[in-house]
Amino acid sequence: MVVPKAKVPDVLQLYHSGCSGGHVGVKRTLLKIRERFYWVHCRDDVEDWCCKCTSCAAVKGLQIRSRGAFKLYNVGAPWERIAIDVAGPFPESKNGHKYFMVVMDYFTKWPEVFAIPNQGASTVADKLVHEVFYCFEVDSQRSRKEF
Repeated sequence: MVVPKAKVPDVLQLYHSGCSGGHVGVKRTLLKIRERFYWVHCRDDVEDWCCKCTSCAAVKGLQIRSRGAFKLYNVGAPWERIAIDVAGPFPESKNGHKYFMVVMDYFTKWPEVFAIPNQGASTVADKLVHEVFYCFEVDSQRSRKEF
């Protein structure tokens, strides 16, 4: 049966979005329509209809995955810039520690790993001050004067 151009949206609605349609996609909708109907540019109309279907778009989500841009960081001295990451929770140790805190210097790529009982800000800050800054003599005043 040849479908007039004015009735094409009705057929698409019925075979894609209707009770028998089920939002099955371009290929299966096209197969179902071609069993009974014909019109010029049928494939283009089906593809366009399926791409503009809001129900299909809501389920499928975005097709394009965006990635963050890589950035170069200029680091001129050791311990000028550090990275901190907390991993866990892991099974509790004998000392009551459940998390690992990893501190890495951007300049030297030197990693330091510490076991900590929780991931609270005060715990992380205390560990940084007493175990990293104190041990490696990271002096903020000296760094400001040199740079």
